This record gives sequence, C-alpha cells and structure tokens, in this order.
Amino acid sequence: MSTTISDFRASQREQAREDRRQADETKLKLAELQKEAEKEKREQDRLDEIAEREQERKDKEKADKVAAAQATKARAEKEAARQRRRERRARAVKAAPAWLAEHLDLAGALVVMACSILPALIAQAAKLGGTPLAHEGWWGPVLVLLLPVMLECSAWAATAAEAKAVKEGRNPWPYRIAIYTFAGLAAAVNYDHGHEVGGLMLGVVLAASSIIPVTLWQLIQLGRHREIRAKHRLARADRKAAQQVRKERQRLYPDVWHLATQLRAIAGRSLSEDDAFQAAYGVIEGTGVELDRELLMLLSAEQLDLMAQSEERLGEVLTRLHTARTRRAAASAKLAADPGQNESTNPSADGSSTPSTQTLSASTTGLLDAFGKPLVRSQSSQITPSVPPSTRARKTVPAPARETRPKAPKRALSNGARKAARETAKQAAKDAARDERAAMTDWVRGRLAKGDDVPWQDVRDEAHRRRRETNKKATAPSRAWCYTIITAAKEPRPRLAA
Repeated sequence: MSTTISDFRASQREQAREDRRQADETKLKLAELQKEAEKEKREQDRLDEIAEREQERKDKEKADKVAAAQATKARAEKEAARQRRRERRARAVKAAPAWLAEHLDLAGALVVMACSILPALIAQAAKLGGTPLAHEGWWGPVLVLLLPVMLECSAWAATAAEAKAVKEGRNPWPYRIAIYTFAGLAAAVNYDHGHEVGGLMLGVVLAASSIIPVTLWQLIQLGRHREIRAKHRLARADRKAAQQVRKERQRLYPDVWHLATQLRAIAGRSLSEDDAFQAAYGVIEGTGVELDRELLMLLSAEQLDLMAQSEERLGEVLTRLHTARTRRAAASAKLAADPGQNESTNPSADGSSTPSTQTLSASTTGLLDAFGKPLVRSQSSQITPSVPPSTRARKTVPAPARETRPKAPKRALSNGARKAARETAKQAAKDAARDERAAMTDWVRGRLAKGDDVPWQDVRDEAHRRRRETNKKATAPSRAWCYTIITAAKEPRPRLAA
C-alpha cells in the first residue's frame, strides 16, 4: 500500500517535471518565434522604407521632368509669340507703303483730322474761358473743357452714323443735317475767337478747322461707297419700274386690279401683288391657269361663276384657233403639192428664148386670210435682168376688222344662291384640304414605319410636289402645317370597336 502511494507520488513528480520542461521548451520556441517575427518586421520595415524612398525619388524625377517640359513649352510659346509679333510688325512695315498707296486719301484725311481737332478744341476752350462761365465756381472750368469736346464729338458721331446709314441703305440726310449743324456751331465759336485775337484771316482758318475735316471725310466716304450707291440707284429704279407697272395695270385693267386688291385685302401680306394680279387676271380673262386651293377659298360665288364663264370662252377660242390652224396646214400642203406655176417663153432669132414681161405667176405665202383661204402674192416670172420688170402694181386687200369681244353678261344671283355657292366652294376647299392632310399623314406614317427620320423640310417638299401636279403656281405649306402633319402621323390610330 505504501509502495503504491510512493510510486504514484514519484510518477506525479516525474510528470510535473516533464510538464515544466515542455513549458520551458514552449516558452523558448515562442521567444524564438517572436524574435524571428520582430526580425522579419524590421526587415520588412527596412524594405518598405527603401521602396518609399525609391518611389519618392521617382516621383520627384517625374515632377522635375514635367516642370522642365512645362518650362520648355512656356519658353517655346513665348518665343513663338515674340516671333509672331516680329513677323506681324515686319508684315505691317512691309505692307505700309502699299496701304498708303492704296489708301492715300484715308491717310491724308486722318492727318488732317489729327491736325485740326486739337486747334479747334483749344480755340473753343480759349473762347469759352474768356466768358463769365469760366469764373462760376469750380464747375466753370470743367464746363469750359467739356463743351468743346461735346461740339467736336457730336459732329464726328453724326459722321460715323451717316457712313453706317449709307452702308445699310438707310436715308443719310438726317445725319448730314446734324453733322453740319454741330460743325457749324463749332466753326462759329472758332471764328469768333480767331476774329477777336487775329482778325478775319485767323477767324476763317480756325472756323475751317472744324468744317474741313468733316467735309473731307464725307468726300472720301462718297468715293468708297460707289458700289453701295449704285445698288441703291438700281433699287430705286426697280421701285420706280414697279410703280410704273402698277399704274399701267390700274389704267389698262381696272376690273382686274380691283379684284386683285380684294384678294390681297382678304389674304393679307402672305399674297404678293403680282400673284394676286395674275390670279385676278385668270379669273376675269380666263387664262387657263389653275389657281391654288387657298386662292379659290378667297373667291366669292359670283367671282367663281365669272371664272367659269371666262374658261368657257377660252375653250371656244382655242377650238376655233385649232380649226384655223388645221385648215391653214391643209391648204399649205395642197399648194406645195400643186404649185401651178406657168411660164411662157418667146423664141428669138438665134433660137434662144426670152422670158415674157407680161406673164405673172402666183406664189403662196403660207398664210390664210380671215376666211381660211390662202393668201397669194403675184410676182413676175422673168429671170433675166435685161428685160424691165412689169409696172403692174400689186393690190393689197385690207385685213378684215376684228370683232370686239362682247363683255360677259353679269348674272344677277339671289342672296340665297350666292350664299349656297359660297358655302359649296368653302366646303369643297375644306374637303380638299382634309384629303391632302390625310394623304400626307399616311405618307409620313409609311416613312416612320420604315424607320426613316422625317424632318419638316421633307414634308414641305412632298406636299409642294403634290400640289404642283395639279397647279404649277402652288405654294409650299408653312412650317407649322408640316409639324401638325408629323404630330398626327406619330399619334396611334384609333382602333375600331369589335
């Protein structure tokens, strides 16, 4: 029993020693691992520091290179700018003689202006300085300095405005009146001062210092604006010709002019004077030219009836003209096939023949008279100049008087008939406009279904092309109308109820 307890205790002590030994070994291993970890950390820190210093060095080198490149670029730009300035100065110096040769008048005017403005200002200031205005407190000398500048600058401002008005085609005379008004005031002040100081001659010279530069500048501008003045003369000639045409239309076609005036009053500024007159002439005289839908909507029932009558008369006249031309062509072909020229000769002693001096032959002229018969010209058949021509004179038949066309009878319609005709015409125009919008909407939908982009210009061109198929003078639709068509085409079609 005692042995067992001793063995157990001995084993316990042995186990305790083994545990202590293992604990010591573990501590030693941990200490070694810690030392190795610290060593590795120190090494990693050293490597990181080396890498950081290397990166800083590279960044510094890169920054130095960028700074050097920027400095080089800045120096190059400065040098290029200096070179451009030198070249510009060289070109200006080189072009100065040519510019002076071409603009010698302008250069001389600038010299005259520089040499005249300063004496004019000094003379005006001296004149105003001798008045009580110069002793009116602190603002007196200020006014003495400002008033001469006001007079001179007013004249030159009006001169610049006059040159701009001539260039833009406006009336320059208000500016010219202002120019010589301001220049005259300044010249009067200068003359008064010069006459007081040095007599008449000095007064005239000082007065001229305010007038001569303005006059000289205007003369130069007149020489430089010859093309503009020629353009203005052409415009005035065109306006005068248009006014003459307008007077002739009013004198020769009063009814047509009255109807054209009505159409323009109804349509507004969208209908030009020439288009309105041509439309009115077509309504009254029946030219056969179809009018636009917009113009047809402006016509009243009575005017539409007059247009129908004119068109009927035109059809009858064209039929008669076609018949007359057909008869003339048949008669000309018949005469060409059987000329019917008879020649007679007289035998002479030597066996030769001499043309008769009394024989006449008929030759066709290819024309027809008022009754459809061919016009015949009588001529001699002689062919030798030795025989004198016949003294028989050709008789001319006067052309038959042209029958004047009777005026179209005016039909008196009742108020109910006029209203019904007007409503019918308006409804027809509305139906035509609705059909056109529907056709153009389908056309735009077809383009959109194909994936094409449809701008408003394409809609305008297509609608104008379709209108011109029925009327050569049709106008293109407006931009708002085209956008309305495009919007309607993009909207979904309404579905029918099942």
